[in-house]
Amino acid sequence: MRRRLILLGFVIMMLTGVVSISATAQSRTVFWERWDVEITNIDTANNSFQVREQYTIRFTGTFTFGTATILKNNLESIDNIQIYEAGNPLQASRRCNEIRGTFCTQSTQEGVSVVYYFNAPVTNTTREFTIEYTVRGALRVYEEGDQLWWIAVPEDKYGFSVGESTIRVEMPPGFAPRAGIDPVETYGAAGQITVEGRFITAQAIRGVGANEKFEIRVQYPHDPNARIASWQASWDDRRAFEENVKPLIDLGLITVSILIAIGGVLGVYALWYNKGRDPKVGIVPEYLSEPPSELPPAVVGTLLDEKADTRDILSTLIDLGRRGYLVIQEDKTQGFLGIGASSVFTFKRTDKPLTDLRKYEQRIMEKVFGRNLERSMESLKNKFYQYLPRLKEDLYGELVDEGLFTAKPSTTRALYNGLGMMILFVAAFTGFFALSLLETFTSTLICAPVAIGFVGVVMLLVGNHMPAKTRKGAEEAAKWEAFRQYLLNLEKYDTVEGVADKFDAYLPYAVAFGLDRSWIRRFSRVKTVGTPIWYYPTYRGGRYRGGYRAGSPLGGGLSSNGDMFPGEIARAGGGGLGEISDDMMGGLSAISDGLSNMLNSASRVFTSTPAPSSGSGSWSGGGRSWSGGGSFGGGGSGGGSRGFG
Repeated sequence: MRRRLILLGFVIMMLTGVVSISATAQSRTVFWERWDVEITNIDTANNSFQVREQYTIRFTGTFTFGTATILKNNLESIDNIQIYEAGNPLQASRRCNEIRGTFCTQSTQEGVSVVYYFNAPVTNTTREFTIEYTVRGALRVYEEGDQLWWIAVPEDKYGFSVGESTIRVEMPPGFAPRAGIDPVETYGAAGQITVEGRFITAQAIRGVGANEKFEIRVQYPHDPNARIASWQASWDDRRAFEENVKPLIDLGLITVSILIAIGGVLGVYALWYNKGRDPKVGIVPEYLSEPPSELPPAVVGTLLDEKADTRDILSTLIDLGRRGYLVIQEDKTQGFLGIGASSVFTFKRTDKPLTDLRKYEQRIMEKVFGRNLERSMESLKNKFYQYLPRLKEDLYGELVDEGLFTAKPSTTRALYNGLGMMILFVAAFTGFFALSLLETFTSTLICAPVAIGFVGVVMLLVGNHMPAKTRKGAEEAAKWEAFRQYLLNLEKYDTVEGVADKFDAYLPYAVAFGLDRSWIRRFSRVKTVGTPIWYYPTYRGGRYRGGYRAGSPLGGGLSSNGDMFPGEIARAGGGGLGEISDDMMGGLSAISDGLSNMLNSASRVFTSTPAPSSGSGSWSGGGRSWSGGGSFGGGGSGGGSRGFG
């Protein structure tokens, strides 16, 4: 028992140690308790000075090396680098070979990178390090006073902060800042400055934040013998441009961009006002209970919203059926054990010739039937969609032929949408040109392309509203809108029973207006509304039992409301006219769901498209197998992440 307890305790200790080590490895932190910088040995004539960075660092976790990168911004070179750990010098090494107690340097285009390896790993303790180096070509020379401008504590400290920081500058004799003439300032972290002759001290008041810098700028009397750094002239020119010229350019560019945006939008509005508005019409009744003209449903639907839709084409099929050119037959099959049911719809031609149809009506009949007298709706799936663009163009042409528009709405929209795309292209071109100049010129260059692009977007939006009706078109649209309001709010203006005899005549318009569901639902509750003559639900039996024979006369002298027999017909089992009337009278209530289903199915079928072919994106001319590295993705070169530890 005792052995088990000892073993259990040992396991707990091991697990605790592993967890502790893991937690320590995952939570390594660095905190500069102090980061002091001394700038000495300033040689104004040769343009050089010495920098000493002294760190007191508290480590949490285990660390073995440190890094320092000194950028070459606004200086010529960095040399004579020395590293000390706790006052003991580390040895310079030509290679970064991770040998303890050494350091290596590497010069790049951006600056000098230093990596120094501790004499021994440090864990959860405090250490002191010193970095010394000579800076050449960083002093700025001006007749009014030369300057030393140095970033003592950089912003990038890998997210760690500094508790206390002091910058000390020792000017050479005779070059102390002159009171009232030579300014001394700090930037970044809040600092307090003390000037005592040629000795300047800057103290960070609240330390230096993780993403803060601490820099000092000292002006001192001009040295006539001072060497001017090679980079200074171009830097001064750039600085003068940014401080004196760039603000004016920015103001001008922003002003011009605002003018482009406002002027462009006003121009688009003026274009619509003069070219895209419909003519004003006189007073029109709130509603009209009768169609105001002989315009067919599809033309009316396209006139009102200025767009030829699939429902406009579908309304034409319903209208052609009502006028005796076709029949839509519904065959219903029950599901397994009588659960569920499915319907199959078939378009069938009558014997009525098509010679008196409009151009778009003839084309619809041609695309639905081809050379056949009947065609199942399912057979049009993934095929009929390719005819829609031409059929819609026919409808737009019908608007022009009727004198409702001077040009096809589709053509007008394409014209102004093309203009909008052209403006966007100009914006993209100028934007690409502006992006290439942002760093060397000014970031506000991008404002003008953005303003141009904004005008292009507005043009695209307004372009959809640019088709303008003629006076006749505007008057017809106003009247037909009043009729649409009547169909939409039927109960407000009339009773459903009072217009029951108009259900079939108004159904095509309801389809064109997108009101077919509510229209059918209203009349499905009225028993006196019969099944439309052009709709054949074979599952209802009676005269529908055998279906419709394509190419034969529609109705054969039989009315659609069941009043077709001169007298009662005897039936086996004693049935009579009352039974047959149950099949014929009040038919809409029985087939309303099927009729709605037919309209929905037709809309889906007419717009259905073949499923796109799928593929893996492999090259069709490639070999049969890969030469190595596996057969699947995830092993490409590059990518990944970078870090330090």
